Amino acid sequence: MVEAVRTIFGVVILASSLWFGSRAITAGMLSHSMSVSEAESPSTLVGGETAAIEGTVKVRSEPPLSNAFRIDEGASIGAYVWRLKESESYNYNLDAEEPGADMNLITYASGIESGTFTVDDGQREVRIDTGWLAQTHGSADITTVSSDWTVSTWLSKRSWKSQHIHLEDHWIVTPVADVDGLDAGADDESLDETYFEARAILDGEELAVCGEVTVEQGRPVLHGSDETPLVLSDHGFDDFRSSLRRQALKYGLASGGFAVIAALALGSGLGIG
Repeated sequence: MVEAVRTIFGVVILASSLWFGSRAITAGMLSHSMSVSEAESPSTLVGGETAAIEGTVKVRSEPPLSNAFRIDEGASIGAYVWRLKESESYNYNLDAEEPGADMNLITYASGIESGTFTVDDGQREVRIDTGWLAQTHGSADITTVSSDWTVSTWLSKRSWKSQHIHLEDHWIVTPVADVDGLDAGADDESLDETYFEARAILDGEELAVCGEVTVEQGRPVLHGSDETPLVLSDHGFDDFRSSLRRQALKYGLASGGFAVIAALALGSGLGIG
């Protein structure tokens, strides 16, 4: 019985090691990809090539529910990453100065919503297509998502925790009850305990984007693909790369530590060594 418990424990820890390892690898690859893309980004955008641009956001149309909440009353929203969550203490700190200040959170769903927006880098306007991000991260549909959940899993956090998205300047957290159109059929008591949080791309703000170029009706579009991921940052490429390098180190160390523990547990449980 003891051996079986140790073996199961070892398998769980090994899975955690592999997950941390995958995060470390993704962070390293994204950091390298951005460095190469920024150095080699062509002055003329050609379909099929990778490009990195940085410039001013111009919003053409807003995503769903943008009128239901405002991060800045004077700025339109081009896109936002969101999550629905519940504080385990049922007392979320709405006055926190930065997102995630209350760590005792259960994230039930998350996603990416986008309208139509461009980035003007001083040479041209480039439309940004976030469809690949939404598809790759299993983005939930904010207009149909249900708040009748019981568990929080990594899959429910994929969009919010995406390593491809580095948005920190414009965010909001508010009770779901205060967001018109987002009652999700829940009762009043549940709505008072459930929160909507979003980090947004706003009109007139600076945005750094790296992705694959396509040309649609004679105009360049940046999007993502499995070969060339789309990345977004409102703190510029340098800050994003620094963040990714820290992630690679942190997750790499965690992966190595968990691997050692898993080896010891599995060795003991299976009678190896």
